[in-house]
Amino acid sequence: MPSNRKWMFGVDRFGTLLFFLLFAFLISDSSVSSWPNVVGSAANVGALIAGFAATRLGENRLRLGVLAAIGVTSAVLVGFDEAAIPLTIGAFGQAIVLIAILLAVVRRVLSHERVGMPTIAGAIAAYVLIGLIFAWIYLAMRGLFEGPVLDPDVAGLPTYYSFEVLSTLGFGDITPVNDFVQRLTALEAMAGQIFLATLVARLVAMYGSSARSQ
Repeated sequence: MPSNRKWMFGVDRFGTLLFFLLFAFLISDSSVSSWPNVVGSAANVGALIAGFAATRLGENRLRLGVLAAIGVTSAVLVGFDEAAIPLTIGAFGQAIVLIAILLAVVRRVLSHERVGMPTIAGAIAAYVLIGLIFAWIYLAMRGLFEGPVLDPDVAGLPTYYSFEVLSTLGFGDITPVNDFVQRLTALEAMAGQIFLATLVARLVAMYGSSARSQ
């Protein structure tokens, strides 16, 4: 009897990756303490390992070593909450790791011939990855510019703001006050809409072709 957890582990199994990504999203907050950033970046390292297993991203040893080094080093750097330069470098490092996972996940999902739980989990993971990538970039902006980039200022990883923008909810409780971050916010909103439109269309086409072949 096949296990109901097959979509969790192995190549093209994105359940574990999705777990680490959601954990990183839920643990991050806007407190003045730096530990949520550290725990969130550690969850990104876990997501990197799960992403290696699910996408074969780690088959290239050089790529594996580089991404692992970036992930671990940046996880340490984001703990320096009061130091702008280490925090900025660490935040950009986390974004790079997540971008690598995102590209690998999207490539694997689009290569599926049939839509199943692994495909759906991979699509959700890719969407969450986009939100987390922009959240780390917003955090990096705090060290690049003088003064707050968001109003009210968000001390921790701004995942709430990032996903509010990505999903185009537009509550207005947090707004960008820096010119560059305003443009970055618009870019994230466009990325979220384009991703949903193209991926949903692709999944529907994949489902239709698999249904006709049965």
